[in-house]
Amino acid sequence: MNISNSTKLIEIIKSILLVVLLLFTILLLYFFWGRDVFQNFIKEDLPRHEAMNAAELLQPGRIEIGFGGGDFTVTDGKFQTIMDCFKGFSDSRNLSVEEITKERYKEVMQAGFIKAVFDYYAPFSAVCEANGIDRIPGSDAIDAVGELGYASDFDDRLFVFDSKGDKYYRIIGSSTNGFEALKNEISEMEKDYIAYYPLAMIAGGAENNTLCPLSFECDIHDLACYPEDFSSKPEGTGDLIKGFFSDNFDFVRRIEQESGTLIYMYGYGRIVVTAHDSGALEYRREDDERTRTIPQLRYLDALERASSFIAAHGAFEVKSGDIFTPYIKEVIIDPDGKKGYRFTFGIRINGARIYYESGAPMVVDVTGGRVSYFRRNLINVGENDQDERKSREVYPAINVLADNIEHMGETSFEELVEKVTGFDCGYVKTNRNRNTLAAAWVISIDGRKFYFGLDDGKPIGGRR
Repeated sequence: MNISNSTKLIEIIKSILLVVLLLFTILLLYFFWGRDVFQNFIKEDLPRHEAMNAAELLQPGRIEIGFGGGDFTVTDGKFQTIMDCFKGFSDSRNLSVEEITKERYKEVMQAGFIKAVFDYYAPFSAVCEANGIDRIPGSDAIDAVGELGYASDFDDRLFVFDSKGDKYYRIIGSSTNGFEALKNEISEMEKDYIAYYPLAMIAGGAENNTLCPLSFECDIHDLACYPEDFSSKPEGTGDLIKGFFSDNFDFVRRIEQESGTLIYMYGYGRIVVTAHDSGALEYRREDDERTRTIPQLRYLDALERASSFIAAHGAFEVKSGDIFTPYIKEVIIDPDGKKGYRFTFGIRINGARIYYESGAPMVVDVTGGRVSYFRRNLINVGENDQDERKSREVYPAINVLADNIEHMGETSFEELVEKVTGFDCGYVKTNRNRNTLAAAWVISIDGRKFYFGLDDGKPIGGRR
């Protein structure tokens, strides 16, 4: 009996020692292999980023300023001043909203004015809330803010164009001393500005009031670029890809295609991350029964959810060290029939927009209360190509139109001029030359964009 008990005790002690040795071995493997080798191997130089808030993202596409007498200019700044004045104006809490005619609105915006122009869907209520402006009685009638402006002849009101409802409004208050900062902005800009004129004035006979510069100096020159590479490490993934799967990466299936594209799948395809050989990174998450019952997020909440997701997965920074400034390019309601929003982001570098002939730098779908789709397609810009460059006068925009009537699908200059909706000077990444950001005139016509050489006005691509 005693011998039997002793034998059992010895066996128990052996088992305990084996367990201790096993745990000790695991710890040694972690410290000498897992931590120092594996983690160093997969470590990416991509720090954590703070998400941009809604006020930072809900910016207009441009600011138009009128000085009176037919002189205008276009800029990217001044929106914060507009919203600061709007907030001060709204603090009187004695505001009302009235609809006005299109004719009255255009009449008001002929003298001195400053207005923010939005070229994507931005609910008026969301813009106000993001900037700390309380709900204004009657403002529920305004859906999407297409333009928000102040006219210097009226110190007790602001003007709004609802781009979705195609209606015009004025917001009237009792305060008349809240717009001094805007008046000062107009006066300061008048001292030194690039002159823009309505196409109706330049082209003659046209009824299009889209603003166009007669002459333009610019320091934008071609830049070398190359795509991100998420598939160059055959045995590793990097923190960026691993981060899509939280703590479940050990259960992720990895598939490598002949082209070099890598596919990562979890949960029988419920989560799929694809590192394309072209440099794009794509994430998809299928809906489940729980997400189908989650109430749809408000616009602001969905935008903040998208911003947080972007920040958690590399933000707008790439390995070359370039940090792009994002802007909202387009917002689609209920993408692919799913309740929610698709936010498409563009990027700027050195203040100039980078246009993609196809695709976009960043796309995020927020449906079912969470991010269901994400696509990152950023680029690295050549290190030696961003040195200071001299400004020069570029090919006149109006001549670009006259030289490319047929290319833009029109039969006459008059017909073409009537359809123009915007001019911009920026970079374009074309499908023909993926390793160059070409300095370009970007001309918008009925929702399409066409690209032309900044120095010669010749076509370098276009989206139809």
